Amino acid sequence: MGVRLRAGLSVVLLIGFFVLITGLIAGFAGLAIYALATGRLAGIKLVIVAGIVIFAIGGALYKVLKHRPQPHGAAITRAEQPELWQMIDELAVIANTRGPDEIRLVPEVNAAVWEDSKLLGLRPGRRYMEIGLPLLAGLTTSELRAVLGHELGHYSHGHTKYAAVTYRASATMAHTVDGLDGPIGWLMRMYMKLYFLVARSANRAQELQADALAVRAAGKSAARSALGKIPALDMAWTHFNRSYVGLVGQAGRTPDLLLGFNSYLTNGTRRAQLAELQGEMLDAEPASKYDSHPPIRVRIATIEKMSEPDQAGDNRQAWALMRQPERTIPQLESQLLISDLGPRASWEEIVRLAGAAIDKNNAETLTKLATTSGVTRTGSLDEVLTAIEQGKGLALVSQVLDDDVHPHNKQQAAVEVLTQLVSDTISLALIRSGRAEYQLDWSGPMRLRLTGGSMLNLPELVEPAIAEPAQMPVLREWIARMNIIAAVEEPTAAQQSSKWTYDPSAR
Repeated sequence: MGVRLRAGLSVVLLIGFFVLITGLIAGFAGLAIYALATGRLAGIKLVIVAGIVIFAIGGALYKVLKHRPQPHGAAITRAEQPELWQMIDELAVIANTRGPDEIRLVPEVNAAVWEDSKLLGLRPGRRYMEIGLPLLAGLTTSELRAVLGHELGHYSHGHTKYAAVTYRASATMAHTVDGLDGPIGWLMRMYMKLYFLVARSANRAQELQADALAVRAAGKSAARSALGKIPALDMAWTHFNRSYVGLVGQAGRTPDLLLGFNSYLTNGTRRAQLAELQGEMLDAEPASKYDSHPPIRVRIATIEKMSEPDQAGDNRQAWALMRQPERTIPQLESQLLISDLGPRASWEEIVRLAGAAIDKNNAETLTKLATTSGVTRTGSLDEVLTAIEQGKGLALVSQVLDDDVHPHNKQQAAVEVLTQLVSDTISLALIRSGRAEYQLDWSGPMRLRLTGGSMLNLPELVEPAIAEPAQMPVLREWIARMNIIAAVEEPTAAQQSSKWTYDPSAR
């Protein structure tokens, strides 16, 4: 079945849904009028049922039709980025379609096009293209060209008009069905499943059509490579945000997102991890008849069968298309941030400041827990270690343990929490005395390094003493040798915070 035929059939099914609903309403209304006219009590029940159905449909229709998609992200103007716009203009000619009226940079691993059309897509409207910031760091110029050629292929084949018709109508269908129960609800859900079965089949065929434009735009190698990279790139971006961008709030500084993500991706350890992950993700990707996209392995196999000749690749980083990237990209990034995070700083400075801030918060938390629990008097490190030696560790931190932790696991959970809090208290003392600082490491967690010396893994030193109090003298001897106690006894009760914000993924 051809793509247009599938799309047309899905639209017919959409129309059929509303015809069916209208027929049911008319039927219920007719029966209610007849029952009331004949004086039967059942007529009142039928009126109520008809009213519920009409209300569900009307409310869903109003809610969905009222919603209009809004452009988001940072606008990329033609005057500021002529090279990028020129490439997209060329791709529009290849796709034989009108290009976008507006291009926006968005903070997702994605590229998309949409049209603010009128009359459910019957009247053309303003066209938008969204380009994910991470794609500029993770793809080559040829790969980005393939991705954007694919998106323009959606314009070329009228897919965005089809989407405009089906998106709101599909949402209306889903909202309507959610409001219906009983036999009518069951009937409508079965009809909706049939519709989505046909509609998603059309969506998958459209994706393959758009892939043909990607090949024509950049060649088979670039199209295949871009498709294979994007799932792993998406996972990498999520991890980068959680592990590194998550530090910027603690540091009170604004980072260079794209430069940082590029450093993350080009790190040898990360590159090897992503290469392995990419193959695993392609092999494990599930397939369903209700998916809007075919599995990537299927799309790559389809590309391999195309007769289109390959093209020479442009292996420059995709941000090479941006004019003066060192100036313009930070400006665009600042528009993507939710709020002003403070002065712009290097990732090295952000890690150094954030690590110290996390340690300070956790050291104050340990003091607060030790005093409010009644286990110690002042909450000093010496008193905390003594309490742990006396077997009071669980009582000390019980108020911050999750309620759903099984009783048999609480002791181990307490060991983990205390290990981190005590370690951070010690590292704060070292940082305050100028004997250590946190250093950036793109291959893993941030590292604490002694000034002019080696990396220091404090949890490795602390955990044996927390887990087995008999080992505490070993830790105490090391602390005394490093002269740490005096440096720790700085926070006062007024400065303490009961909020424990430590996130293990940031380490």
